[in-house]
Amino acid sequence: MTEQLKHTQWNDIKERGGMWSLTLMLVFYRLGGRWLCRVVLYFIILWYWIFSVTARQASLLYLSKLHHFAKQQSPFITEPSLSHSYQHFMQFGECILDKIEGWLGKIPEQQLALHGHEHFRAHYQKGAVIVVSHFGNIELLRAIKSEHVQKINVLVYQKHATQFNQFLKKLNAHADVNLVSVDELGIETALILQEKLDQGEWVIVAADRVPVESDRVQPITFLGAEANWPQGAWILASLLKVPVLAVFCYRVGSCFEVHIHAIAEQLYFPRKIRMQALQSTMRQYVSLLEQHCIRAPYQWFNFYNFWNKK
Repeated sequence: MTEQLKHTQWNDIKERGGMWSLTLMLVFYRLGGRWLCRVVLYFIILWYWIFSVTARQASLLYLSKLHHFAKQQSPFITEPSLSHSYQHFMQFGECILDKIEGWLGKIPEQQLALHGHEHFRAHYQKGAVIVVSHFGNIELLRAIKSEHVQKINVLVYQKHATQFNQFLKKLNAHADVNLVSVDELGIETALILQEKLDQGEWVIVAADRVPVESDRVQPITFLGAEANWPQGAWILASLLKVPVLAVFCYRVGSCFEVHIHAIAEQLYFPRKIRMQALQSTMRQYVSLLEQHCIRAPYQWFNFYNFWNKK
């Protein structure tokens, strides 16, 4: 592993799936549909894969760790190679196209295979915290009974949340998703979100990226090696005192799957055993993520050294 990969953090890498790529793909999509986008995407991803050494190394690191962690259940017959890494990148490109079709409303609920849908039904018209990660395509949630949910609020660390909200409105004037920019998850954020939850809105928060300049982390083993995981999503959920669900949305071949897991009706971390209770809840989530990584290995989209604990 190179020194560059060892010291690279997620905030040092530009979000390739950000606004510029979505805007570019939207232009091609409107010109020639998904077919044209795939042709263009092939060259874009190839260029990125060749010249983004850090991302390529991170991809191989993840795939290798997954292979050895899964053992007999490994989705790979042999040690993951550069060809596997390229496939990983191409799946990321397909995810961008799925995002666009999701926002345009071209992925109906009937196209999704829902697992654990009863957990969603219990919280239609009710407030809930949805914990996700940079795995698969959370935009598919828009296709699930959106008419039953007042609004979905997605917490992000990017400062361009306002522009992105405007971009979504251009895609679909009826988009019921609002990006909320936050610096760190805590009491102040909880107060802002409490009113939204009281109105029956959902709050989506990622649980796999540590905020910049934050020390609220928990070391937890992931795919056989210890990594730092942010505590913020879980502390926020406990402050809001609402049901907590873990959701994984991703493509399997030509189909889409949505897996809903009930974490708790209400998270509570007693003061005396606060760290132990927090660790147990976070470990529960990481274990679920590991299972889905084995099932859909190319859907993990953290192209940096996730196990860099500095």
